[in-house]
Amino acid sequence: MVSQNHVILTGRVAKPPLRHYRPDGSPVIQFPLEFNHQENASGEERKSRVDIVAIGKLAELEPSFFQCGQSLLVEGRLQQRRWQTPEGRDLSRLEVIATDFRKME
Repeated sequence: MVSQNHVILTGRVAKPPLRHYRPDGSPVIQFPLEFNHQENASGEERKSRVDIVAIGKLAELEPSFFQCGQSLLVEGRLQQRRWQTPEGRDLSRLEVIATDFRKME
């Protein structure tokens, strides 16, 4: 069986990206992408966020590309990270590892 892991999301940059570097020196940026969706049949909207992670050349884009409120189309794959706190609590986070960004006007 062939499985696919490809997502395409459109939303707005909710916070400026955090930039850090991996041990090999490649840049990494992380930021939340916010989008609206309908909660129920009455048409109530609610906002959701998903963490976006870009590594390497994609993380080298100009900071102005990621201004708060900027509409973006993000392509990538889903990844779940799991870790344990020093207190022994298990945590996990679902994030999108970006392979492409496009500004939307």
